[in-house]
Amino acid sequence: MTTKNKTYEFKSIFKKELMDFIIYKRSNGYKYSDPISNKLFQLDEFFLSLNNKVITQETVDKWLSNCNSNNKEVTKGHYFTAISQFCKFLRMNGYENIIQPEANKLKFHSEFIPYIFTDNEIKRIFSVIKQELNINNDLDTNSFYILICLYYCCGLRLSEALNIELKDYNISDKTITIVESKNNVTRLIPLNDSLNNILLNYLNIRKSDNKYLLITNSNVQYYKGKLYEKFHKLLKKAKIPVRYDGNRQRIHDLRHTFAVNALKQMQIKGFDLYTSLPILSVYLGHKNIVETEYYLRLIQSEAENISKHTSDYLENLYNKKEDFYHE
Repeated sequence: MTTKNKTYEFKSIFKKELMDFIIYKRSNGYKYSDPISNKLFQLDEFFLSLNNKVITQETVDKWLSNCNSNNKEVTKGHYFTAISQFCKFLRMNGYENIIQPEANKLKFHSEFIPYIFTDNEIKRIFSVIKQELNINNDLDTNSFYILICLYYCCGLRLSEALNIELKDYNISDKTITIVESKNNVTRLIPLNDSLNNILLNYLNIRKSDNKYLLITNSNVQYYKGKLYEKFHKLLKKAKIPVRYDGNRQRIHDLRHTFAVNALKQMQIKGFDLYTSLPILSVYLGHKNIVETEYYLRLIQSEAENISKHTSDYLENLYNKKEDFYHE
C-alpha cells in the first residue's frame, strides 16, 4: 500500500481486511492519503497484539487510550472514525464477534462553542435585509442578501458561496454546483422555490460578463472584507447581542445553525439521527463523518453547557421550526 511516497505493508491478523477496506473506500470516491488512512496503519500495528478476529468494547477502549487527553478533538475523531468505519465494514461483510463502536462512548472536550442563531434572531436578520432592499435595490445589497440566504438556508462555507460562478447555477434544475477546494470534491446543492426565485430576480438586474455569480456595484467578485463589513452592521441593526466571549458572530455560525436545524428537523420527523448523519455529512461536504457527529453531540450532549454560556441568546434553540427556509 503506497501513500504520499511511503510504502506500508499490513502485518496484523486483519491485514487482508484492512487492504480490502481501503480498496472499498477508494471505489466509493474517498482519497486515502489523509489522516484517517494513516490511522489505519496505526490500527494495523495495534492489531498485532490480537490472536483472533474479535473486536470488543475493551479492544476499542484500549485503541482510544492511545489518544491522550491533550490531543485535539479532530485527532480523537480520527482515532474513533478509523476503528468505527473498519468495524462497520467487517460487520457488513458478515464478520462475527465485531462490535459497532458508538460515537457517544467517546468524550470530546473543546473550549470552542459555536453560536447558534435562534429563530427569532434569524427573523430579525432577514427583516433588516428586506428593509435595506426596499431602500436600495442595487447589486451590492442583492448579492449580500443571496449570500446570507446561501449560508443559512444551504449551509455553505464562506468561500464556497463567494466563489460560485454563473456556470455553476443550473436554473432549470434549481441547483448550484459547489466546486470544493477544501476536500477536493464536487457536490450539488438543491434550491427551494423561494431561494431560486430570489436568484432569478437577481439575474434580471445583473448586467455583467463577470464569471462570478455574486458581484458588487463595481462589477468585481463579492469579497470577504465587504461581506463581513455588511454582516456586522446587519447584526447591529438586527439587535443581535455579541457572543458570550464578547466577540461578534462569524459567517460560519450561519452554517453551524443550518446543521443543527437540519438535525432538529430529522429528530422531529422521527429519523434515526445516526443513520441520517452520512446524508448530512455528504451535503455539508465534510471530509469524514466525525465533523458531522460534532453537531449531533452538540444537540444531544452539550445543550446544557451551551445554554449556560450563551444565557438568553439560546433560550429558543429547541423551538420547533415550521419552515426551514426563510424568504
